[in-house]
Amino acid sequence: MSSAAVALFVAGGAPRSAAALRNLTAAIAATGRPEGTFRIELIDVLRDPARALEAGLLATPSLALTAANGRRRWFIGDFDRPELLAGWLADVLDGDPP
Repeated sequence: MSSAAVALFVAGGAPRSAAALRNLTAAIAATGRPEGTFRIELIDVLRDPARALEAGLLATPSLALTAANGRRRWFIGDFDRPELLAGWLADVLDGDPP
C-alpha cells in the first residue's frame, strides 16, 4: 500500500486555517483510501517560520504532499472543494502528475 506525508501549513488559528484542516480531513475520507494512508502534519507558520522558509512556502493555507516515491506536490488555497482536493490527493498518491 502506498502512503504519503501531508504537511498542512497554516497561519495560527485563523478561520481559513481551520477550514483548510476540516476540508483536508473530508478530502482524505473522500479518497476512499484505508486509514493511515495519509500522515498529516499540521505546521503553524506563526510558531515555526523556519519550516515555512525551508519549504519555500508562498501562502497559507498550503498543502505539501510527499508521496512514498519522494515526489512533492503543492496544493494552495482554502480547499473549499474537498472533492477536487480528494482527486488531487489520489492522483499524487498513484504517481500521476496533478
